Amino acid sequence: MHFETPNQKKLRTIWASLGNTPTEAEVRLQEILVDFYETQARDVLIGFFFTGRDLVTIATHQKSFLMKAMGVTPTFQGKVPAKAHTDLPPILSGHFDRRLVLLAEVLKRHGMADKDIRIWVGFEASFREVIVSQPPA
Repeated sequence: MHFETPNQKKLRTIWASLGNTPTEAEVRLQEILVDFYETQARDVLIGFFFTGRDLVTIATHQKSFLMKAMGVTPTFQGKVPAKAHTDLPPILSGHFDRRLVLLAEVLKRHGMADKDIRIWVGFEASFREVIVSQPPA
């Protein structure tokens, strides 16, 4: 028997809105994420995090992570959020917040419903503590 977590149940509504078939949904998710990472790379505040990075590969890893979080796949390829950012300069609260703003803008541009945008942005916001660098004590 498979049990869905509350996050998976909420995120599953996003998956359902992405396409009529699993293949269509996966392709659309990849398109959204590539646009999202390209948008971040062009951004004056956080673009430097993406200099020299393969944005399509990053988007593909994020897609795999999201599909696992949505309960679509049992596993994902890549690093968990706490480990995925360790080789980057410190990510400050303002950087993290900017990423969330850009995510909402990209999702809106791709025609996502406001409810789904709130769910997706809320899910991403839940990783603040493991991604934002903490000042030394």
